[in-house]
Amino acid sequence: MNTLVNSVTVVAAEGESGDNPLLSLSPGLMVWTMIMFLITLFILKKYVFGPVGEMIDKRRQKIEDDISQAERSRDEAVQMLENYKVQLADARKEADELRDRGRREGERERASIVTAAEGQRERIMADTKQQIDAQSQAALQSVRGDVASIALAAAEKVTRKSLTDADHRRLVEEALKEIELSNGMGTVPA
Repeated sequence: MNTLVNSVTVVAAEGESGDNPLLSLSPGLMVWTMIMFLITLFILKKYVFGPVGEMIDKRRQKIEDDISQAERSRDEAVQMLENYKVQLADARKEADELRDRGRREGERERASIVTAAEGQRERIMADTKQQIDAQSQAALQSVRGDVASIALAAAEKVTRKSLTDADHRRLVEEALKEIELSNGMGTVPA
């Protein structure tokens, strides 16, 4: 600290000698320097510090507004993401329901087709059985007629006399009835 005081004293001593006019104390220069400083300060405050302060305040407000807008946008994005997740879950649930409904309808359709096919098979079997029964009856009638003719011819040869057609038929019918009873076939409708 002593060195600082010594250096100021040295500078003041040199200023008195007049070597450097800036370092010499001049009350008039000091007053004008103070006046110019105050005028400059007033101009700076009125024309520079005010607009610069307003610009800084506007910039600060804009930054705050931008931050608020960013927070609102982020909140909206989070809300939209939640809505998207809910919609995605709903879509998956609906897709699962559609798949299950399709599977159930397919099973019902398959069961319906199987039932219809079984019904058709039963009808075909019944029709086939009726046709077989009818053909059996027709064949039996044909055989009966052939047997009757053969029996008549044999009986005629055995008896050597001629029987009437009605007698022959009666004898054949009786013989066939005896054969059917002995074979256990039962009666055959004529």
